[in-house]
Amino acid sequence: MNILLVCSGGMSTSLLVNKMAKEGQKRGINGLKVEADSVDNLDKIIDKYDVVLLGPQVQYKEKWVKEVAARHGRPYAVIPPQVYGLVDGAKALDLALNTAKKE
Repeated sequence: MNILLVCSGGMSTSLLVNKMAKEGQKRGINGLKVEADSVDNLDKIIDKYDVVLLGPQVQYKEKWVKEVAARHGRPYAVIPPQVYGLVDGAKALDLALNTAKKE
């Protein structure tokens, strides 16, 4: 599974990306790839990913993200501020996995 986290520049989510990847290893999830990028690049790169998580600091772009995700047939979710703020890799990974299942 390929998970994309999008935020303002792709940098502020790097800690969460690392925690999610480590959590995936702990759970024995093979083929898990977690990456971060700028929300502005979403339309160009979304097809490489199975699910998109939107950082709370760019939640104001959710309407556009929803449109892009629908156009490309990809599920998305907004990362809750508490999960993001605590850099909770386990809860963020659960969110991604549950969002992908809903598709």
